Amino acid sequence: MRIQISASIICLLLLLPSQLTLAEEPVMPSFDCQQAQGQVEEIICQDSHLASLDVEINEMFTKLKSQTSNDELSQLKAFQRGWIKGRNDCWKAENIKSCVQDSYESRLTELQIAAGEFEIPEPIQYLCGETANGNLTKITAYFYNDTAIPAAMLTVSPKSQYLKTTNFALLTRTASGAKYQGQNFSFWTHQGEAIFSQFEQADLNCITHE
Repeated sequence: MRIQISASIICLLLLLPSQLTLAEEPVMPSFDCQQAQGQVEEIICQDSHLASLDVEINEMFTKLKSQTSNDELSQLKAFQRGWIKGRNDCWKAENIKSCVQDSYESRLTELQIAAGEFEIPEPIQYLCGETANGNLTKITAYFYNDTAIPAAMLTVSPKSQYLKTTNFALLTRTASGAKYQGQNFSFWTHQGEAIFSQFEQADLNCITHE
């Protein structure tokens, strides 16, 4: 018995090996893997997901540089060099790959917000502290849900010695609500209320305020 194979099936079979070859091609990072320095950069070159994150970081950093004034450009570049040094310090971590991925995703989130990759969210106002004593802290929160890691930008008034005027925080895992962790502070929201925690200060209970 003769089996007939249609021309379309033959074309598909001919194309399949080349498509598989393309799918298996490794993703290369933004730096030259022939000149990779240290264990971390070698791991990035061997991992397509980490390499993809590296490319995204480089593209977003390039976009941000084009938006930055000459006066601030040197500071931006210095900060990026510092971040790369911190990323490469992941060789000290128990799980190097996880450390590198966390470093990439948190930095990518910062760059996405700074470069205006996403529309600025509607602000949510919070009043924190005791109304009776009049010592209220006002917080304006912008919640970004589509960045590499969901994040919040908080402006705090009056600001403490440990906080900047605008503060960046990343969403962390929690049993309930949404907890954002920043440098020297955390902001835990749940059903229109929040707890604002600062370094060496008592927690403040917050409510939304129109």
